[in-house]
Amino acid sequence: MTPWVLLLVPLFLAAPARAQGDAEAARRAAEAAREAAAREADLARAAEILAERLAAERTASAARLQALEAEVIAATERVGVSEAAEAEARQDGAKLAREMEPLLPPLLRLAAEPAPLLLAAPLPPGDVALSLVALRGMLAEAASLSARLREAESRAAREAASGARERRRLEEARGAARDASAALDRQIEAARAQIRASTAAERVALARAEREIARARSIEEALARIERQREAEEQRREQAEARARRAAPPQAAPPQATPAPPAAREPEPAPASGGAPVAGTLVRGFAAPGDGGPARGLTYATPPGARVTSPCGGPVAFAGPFRSFGRLVIVDCGGGVHLVLAGMDRLDVAMGRRIRSGEPVGVMAREGRPTLYVELRRRGEAVDPRPFLRGG
Repeated sequence: MTPWVLLLVPLFLAAPARAQGDAEAARRAAEAAREAAAREADLARAAEILAERLAAERTASAARLQALEAEVIAATERVGVSEAAEAEARQDGAKLAREMEPLLPPLLRLAAEPAPLLLAAPLPPGDVALSLVALRGMLAEAASLSARLREAESRAAREAASGARERRRLEEARGAARDASAALDRQIEAARAQIRASTAAERVALARAEREIARARSIEEALARIERQREAEEQRREQAEARARRAAPPQAAPPQATPAPPAAREPEPAPASGGAPVAGTLVRGFAAPGDGGPARGLTYATPPGARVTSPCGGPVAFAGPFRSFGRLVIVDCGGGVHLVLAGMDRLDVAMGRRIRSGEPVGVMAREGRPTLYVELRRRGEAVDPRPFLRGG
């Protein structure tokens, strides 16, 4: 055997060992990649579970706060009723006192010494007897006025005590509402921190979409732009999935599957159980006449700083200032239904985020007489929101 052949023998012997080492390294790399993917999936699932739990906590906190705000409204009304009743009782007492004032001096003198006064008068005996009868009638009337005056004063005292109790309850309700509002604000700030953690590309894309919707001249046009953006996003997602399928290595054809039945029509979203989205009073109903024509939604007068919640769950299709509506939120409730909430002073949700039914979305102005406008669009057409709100 020639010398150069002898030199090549070790190389031939080492080739299988190198191949085996490369295969082992590839196996270890693949195993590490699978473990990393599993860890990422576990982290993503844990983050999803945490976000769902925090959203449930915000929803429950908002429900408690709205109940307290409703109690503040009711307590304020009760205080007003008590104060009005007390004022009425005191007015009745003052009126009775004015009626009695001119009668008291002569009646007191006659009640003390009726005989000398009557005998001193140059009157026939019959007239004196009639005078005594008249005096008894005047005394009876004075006694009746006095009794009514005492009753009015007693009623005023009772109403004053009732008003004091209602004012204490009102202050307690306001304090509880302030505490609940502060706790909810802390939860909302935690949610904002999660939103800020989203990628810069996502924020840029959402900001661009938000600006595009905000340029709409009406809610109808805004919803049309939202629908176009949704269709474009679906198209981009389908194209990305198609590219991923083309780039994937060919696989054995799967067994022939049974054809799927035709898709059922998407169900309409169920009404929310929470009723109205804010603690307040309905001041203008659907189709009520007005300067701009029949109302296309509902208008609620709310307490200053009242919390607003979404009566349905779904992605936030828009959140931001819009024309003369103030700060506005549009929620895609599913089934072709969009809910519009307008007139808020502060928004607590961001465009693109998915929210639960009953989750807080904003806060009304803390001064003046704020009003919340609620509009429901079913496939682009304005419909009465009250059946959807179920009691709103």
